[in-house]
Amino acid sequence: MANPNPVETKNQIESTDENSNPSTHSTQLKNKKLNTKTNSKLSSALPSKKRNRKVTIKQNVNVKQKNGSKQIPSLHTNLKNHKGNWKPMDLVWEETSGALAPEYRYAKQFHLRTDSKTILLTRKIVKNGRLQLEETKEISSIQYEKWMNRFLEMGISQFPYEEIPEEQITGISYNFVEFQFGSTKSKFYYRLEEIHQPDWVQKKNIIKYIERMKP
Repeated sequence: MANPNPVETKNQIESTDENSNPSTHSTQLKNKKLNTKTNSKLSSALPSKKRNRKVTIKQNVNVKQKNGSKQIPSLHTNLKNHKGNWKPMDLVWEETSGALAPEYRYAKQFHLRTDSKTILLTRKIVKNGRLQLEETKEISSIQYEKWMNRFLEMGISQFPYEEIPEEQITGISYNFVEFQFGSTKSKFYYRLEEIHQPDWVQKKNIIKYIERMKP
């Protein structure tokens, strides 16, 4: 004979308890809605985090590109050796007025050079037959690198190493610029009237740049 009161399953009991307790059922519905709403907010927030991450990455790339654009590549080889010492460099410029009356004579001599740890600039200027300046001062590494970069950009190292002309005109000064950096050597001579010719623009610019060098 069948049992009039069969054993209720666990699911049936839970279902009966939920249906028999309206308060519990209402609370669970509220919690379910709250969880659904919370999950919805979290779900909608995740893409924004991804978007923010993309924006941040893009901004970082832009910053790197912007900073990279400021890094101008050097136009010259490293000015220091593997020990961190300055490579040998020697630049000499000499110009005189030639055979004029003493009160009109002038002479200019600039000598930029390095040893292992320092850079020195010697300037000697005679004007109207009188010594106006004679000094030797140390140059900062930043200034030296700026000058060297500019000199090499203007092609100071590309000239052949000239010897003083065998045939010289009496009373005419033979001025020169001599440059040596490592194993590279260049030297050119010029007369004062030559430097103003159109085909001497490059050399004239180098001379004027040397003349503007100051400690």
